Amino acid sequence: MRPSHRQGTSSREHRGKEHSLEIRKAQEQDIDAILELNRQIGEIHFEQAPQVFCSPSPEERVFLLAAIAAEGRLFCVAEQEGAVVGFLTARIDINETIPFLCKEPICRIGTVVVDEGRRSQGIGKALIAHCDEWGKGHGAHQIRLEVMSFNERAKALYEALGFKMLSQTMVR
Repeated sequence: MRPSHRQGTSSREHRGKEHSLEIRKAQEQDIDAILELNRQIGEIHFEQAPQVFCSPSPEERVFLLAAIAAEGRLFCVAEQEGAVVGFLTARIDINETIPFLCKEPICRIGTVVVDEGRRSQGIGKALIAHCDEWGKGHGAHQIRLEVMSFNERAKALYEALGFKMLSQTMVR
């Protein structure tokens, strides 16, 4: 796959007999599918870490619509057979205030979610590849993300894509 650098364009991936997968900029009309995907990931996170996550709420629509409209960030969806089957959000962070941290741009992934019925089909991999190209197009030489310790499936995907543990957040 050769994803595009810009959020406003899209990339396609073809795999044998499977239908093509398109990674494109999220649009306002995608909101219902995005909300369903967000509900899927939100319920799991709330069940596993209720001290961190709230149960899904109606306020998410306004939040996600604002994120879709935000400039300077990546909010892309994976579309297959006319259906939104995943999404990814990311931003570019540049340290400008802490003297002992690197100053290079970092692509920071906020959320990656794939429909629970379409996992293990390369959709997450395609979303992250698109994000990687977007980040490079914005000067980032590194991608960072956080993953909850209970999310073994996501950790396995990230490790398979070359991500390594850099730090841990501990709570009590």
